[in-house]
Amino acid sequence: MKIFPILFILFLVGCAEIISTKKLSIAKSIPKYWENPLPESEQYTGAWWDSFQDTTLSRIFLDFQKSGPDILSISYRLKMAQQLVKINTVSKFPSVSAGLSGSSRKQNLAAFGFGNDFFGGGQGDGQSGGNGVTSFTSENYGLNLSMQWELDIWGRLFNQRKAFVQDYESAQYELSYLKFSLQIQLMKLFYSAVESMNQYQLAMETVASVTELAEMVSSRYEKGLRSSLDLRLTQSSVSTAKALLENRHQIYLLTVRNLQAMLGQYPDGNYALSAVLPDSLPLVPAGIPADILERRPDIKSAIAKAKAASHRSAEAMRSFLPGIILTGSLGTSSTELSDILNQDYQIWSRGSNVNLPLFQGGRLISNLKMSRASLELAEVALVQSIIKAFSEVEQTLFAEKSNKILLASYEDSAEQAEAAYKLSSERYDSGLVDLIAVLDSQQRWFQARSQVLLAKKAKIDTRLNLILALGGDIGKNIEK
Repeated sequence: MKIFPILFILFLVGCAEIISTKKLSIAKSIPKYWENPLPESEQYTGAWWDSFQDTTLSRIFLDFQKSGPDILSISYRLKMAQQLVKINTVSKFPSVSAGLSGSSRKQNLAAFGFGNDFFGGGQGDGQSGGNGVTSFTSENYGLNLSMQWELDIWGRLFNQRKAFVQDYESAQYELSYLKFSLQIQLMKLFYSAVESMNQYQLAMETVASVTELAEMVSSRYEKGLRSSLDLRLTQSSVSTAKALLENRHQIYLLTVRNLQAMLGQYPDGNYALSAVLPDSLPLVPAGIPADILERRPDIKSAIAKAKAASHRSAEAMRSFLPGIILTGSLGTSSTELSDILNQDYQIWSRGSNVNLPLFQGGRLISNLKMSRASLELAEVALVQSIIKAFSEVEQTLFAEKSNKILLASYEDSAEQAEAAYKLSSERYDSGLVDLIAVLDSQQRWFQARSQVLLAKKAKIDTRLNLILALGGDIGKNIEK
């Protein structure tokens, strides 16, 4: 009778471990506030992507939701995961199957040493062929309904099912986060296309401005008012500006084609974009740092994976306990097909099997050790996900603050460079400065304007990254 206390102890030891972020050591070091404050915003009503106040983006976003290949792929993967968990959790129900069988058998008695006169010259139940060999034929038909059911008295199958359910929840969170990540990528790619288009337009303006200056210098050179040095400097500037224009054109077309491919359209490079980069940005969700543990789907996915590993560890422990399987069958069996539904030919059986693993060559022990290692690995992965999440938020909040300083500096630089260019042009006409000063101030002006575009795009990217880092639940708000 000592076996029962041992089984009870195994049952208790094999219980699944409770997984919670509150038990992790990293949770104790979470500060009350972020190192850099969240951006201040005003309230806005509507879908969060409308906060850009860009009708073109809103249209593209909705089209991507409906027909984007990547979004459709996620949808089908989620359906597959849903069906997979149904397949793997049916063990709590009995397995029932129905069968219809039919067979015909002929036995040659010569193999047993019986001659053709054993039954009186082929008389009786046997049959003799033309070669004098006696044989027997028989037919049998059956209709069967069988059942098999494993009694889960130790909870092994329960933990198995819970593990598959947690796997499905993990897949849901991962696909949800992937879907939102793709939405963020779409918006970043869209505004990359807008920024590259503006850079291309700026390059065309640069070519026009440099060409105008070169024509003026060439006209004065022909009149003997300017030296050949000025002529060659302006012609060099025109060639450089044209090379930059072609480079910007390549980047613009490449970005537009990537956007079209992401939308599932033919990448011909022709696509209607917004004219300028927006000044309105979505609001980020307010909250203390610890909120991120409940907000980010990738952390929830890591928690679900750890729970699944915990249930598989419990399942592996309870595999050492005996299993009880109930079996039963009901049907008919007859030598005539017409009697297959006749209850007079009914047969049935029932039984139970008890299996206690005694020697498995170390398979169960190795499986247990592997499941325990898998649980520890899942817990480490959970901590890594949390640390990564906090790192992303802190770095992006710092970038938010830094981007404001950069954008303001570049805008001031562009304003001063424009004034310097106009002043140098006037002084060049008056002969007070040489051409190099004009070309230098002109280059500084267009370069500063290009940097303003880059800074605006970086500000948009940073805000989108922050939304993603905080988990994507941004409500219905906007920042001006």
